[in-house]
Amino acid sequence: MKRYIGAIAFFLLLTPGAGFAASKEQQEMQRDIAQLQDQVRTLQSGFDQKMSAIETLLQQTLDAGNKANTSVSVLSNSVSQMLDRELKDALRPVAGLTAKVDNANNDISDVRNSIADLTTQLNRIQQQLSDINNAIKVMQAPAVAPPPANVNPDAAARNVVPPAKTLYDNATNDYNSGKADLALSDYAEFLRDYPDDPLAPEAQFFIGVTHFGQLKYDLAVSDFDAILERYPEGKRTPDAYFMKGKALKAAGHRDEAATVWRALRKKYPRSDQADQAAEQLRAMGLSAGPVTPTARKK
Repeated sequence: MKRYIGAIAFFLLLTPGAGFAASKEQQEMQRDIAQLQDQVRTLQSGFDQKMSAIETLLQQTLDAGNKANTSVSVLSNSVSQMLDRELKDALRPVAGLTAKVDNANNDISDVRNSIADLTTQLNRIQQQLSDINNAIKVMQAPAVAPPPANVNPDAAARNVVPPAKTLYDNATNDYNSGKADLALSDYAEFLRDYPDDPLAPEAQFFIGVTHFGQLKYDLAVSDFDAILERYPEGKRTPDAYFMKGKALKAAGHRDEAATVWRALRKKYPRSDQADQAAEQLRAMGLSAGPVTPTARKK
């Protein structure tokens, strides 16, 4: 537009005569040009002011965004630290409780083992009381008649085998007195002379118990196997199963012990020894195996 105005002024200077003829029109044109120039300057000034304001607003917006990002980052770090701290505080009692539960399980296993051993000792005491009662009955029995007069007393004494009950009682007395080796000899003599006597399973059982107490676990296993083979339906058979398992476990044969105890629970599910075997299996961290509901003790 400036170039246009300059061209008009140059034209007017070249035509001075015409300038006088159209002076009024020139003045009006000059006024219009001046007004246009003022309007252009006003528009340019307003545009510059608005651009400056926009730039200021953009800078303020950028600054606010940066501050917001910084605040969000700080808040995120604070929240993460707080959650980590709260989570650790919440899990600390749980970890302590887990350790206490593990210790309690170990204590319970030890108590079960102690109860099983105590039960075995009580059974042994009951058997000893029964043996004492039988011994009293034998003592109250009539004396044995003397040998005939025509028999040499010395020869008769050499050939007479002691009564089964006497041999058994002598062995039991030695056992109760802590004379393990003498008791083993007496029980072996009893079994040799009276293998089919009703007390034979008892004698064989106490031989196994004596070897077990002497830490001769392999001999004890053989002793209890003898009961299972010779007297498979005797009243000492469940005890023989249980003690055989204990001897195998003590000798380090855990898998074989577990097999014996499971066989005991299958064959004698209603017996106390089956319950003791289940406790031993659970103490070893093994499954006791199912027991037929109809066969369980009431």
